[in-house]
Amino acid sequence: MSVTGTPMPPSWPAGYNENVLVLLVQGPGVVFAYLELSDHFWGALLRQGQPVVRLYDTTDAGVPPAQPVREVALPPYTADWYFRGLVAGRTYVAELGWRDPEGVFVSLLRSNPAATPAQRGEGGGARRKTVVAFPPAVPVWRRESEEEGPPEDLPSSYS
Repeated sequence: MSVTGTPMPPSWPAGYNENVLVLLVQGPGVVFAYLELSDHFWGALLRQGQPVVRLYDTTDAGVPPAQPVREVALPPYTADWYFRGLVAGRTYVAELGWRDPEGVFVSLLRSNPAATPAQRGEGGGARRKTVVAFPPAVPVWRRESEEEGPPEDLPSSYS
C-alpha cells in the first residue's frame, strides 16, 4: 500500500457558533476583551444600531453601575479590543450591546469579571533593599617559624 501526497493537518473551525464576551487581564492597567459572535448575531446586532462595548468598574458594587468607565463603538465584526489606562487593583465587567438612534444602550452580552493586579512601584517593579551581612574578618593564620614566635594578634585557646 502506498500513500501519495502530503497529509493535510486537521482544520480548526473559525468559530464555534457561540456568542461570548470574555475579559482577560493583561496587566495592572490593561484589560483585553475577546468577542466570539456568530454571523447571525452580528447581523441582528448591526440591524438594530451601532454595536457598542461598555466597560464598568464593579469593584465596590459587584454589578455594573449606571455609568461605564469606557464605551467603544465597535466596527462591524470586531473580534477583540484592548482597554488601556485603567485603574490598577480594580475589577471590571464588559457588556456588549447596541445604541439605538435615540442614544439608548441595550445590553445583550455580559462578560466575566476581570480583576486587575495592584500597581507595582515605578520602574516596572518594587525595589527591594538588600542587606548583606558579612562575617567578621578572619585573622590570617601564619605558620610559626623559628625566627618568629607565635603571632601576637591571634587569640589563644590556651590560657
